[in-house]
Amino acid sequence: MTRRTVLLGATVGATAFALAGEETTAGALALTRLAICGMALGVAAATDLTEHRVPNRVVLPAAAACAALTLVDGESLHAVMRGLALAASLLVLSLVRPSVLGMGDVKLVLLIAVGLDGSAPSGVLLGIVFAGLAGLGLLALSGRRAWRRALPLAPFLAIGALAALLL
Repeated sequence: MTRRTVLLGATVGATAFALAGEETTAGALALTRLAICGMALGVAAATDLTEHRVPNRVVLPAAAACAALTLVDGESLHAVMRGLALAASLLVLSLVRPSVLGMGDVKLVLLIAVGLDGSAPSGVLLGIVFAGLAGLGLLALSGRRAWRRALPLAPFLAIGALAALLL
């Protein structure tokens, strides 16, 4: 992937999430956390679209930074714990059925869990719904051949997380 694609994904993601946070009258630390989360989601979505992988070197440091900002900001630990429980349940699914959900997607859910606080479950659910709708669209257009295609989940999770912020 080109450096330009990475920069574009990072810029679009950080800007979109920071603007969505601004709409919710989030404080400075929360806006920073959302910008970091959006930046990493933008890079992950661009990478997943082009290379069918989620870059650990972007997602894991961003998740750590978001978790630290959440704790420093005094946000609800309960909301973060719900998101972590969601990530843990998807980890189990990934271990049982790796062809259904990759480990990179689980790490992305972890990022969303610590980046969005209470909106994480809604964001992940919306992302999965968007991916499902895209899959149905592929089935309608391509028929049986679509069953063999793998959809990159990161773009849908990023869009779902952004939609959850806006709702």
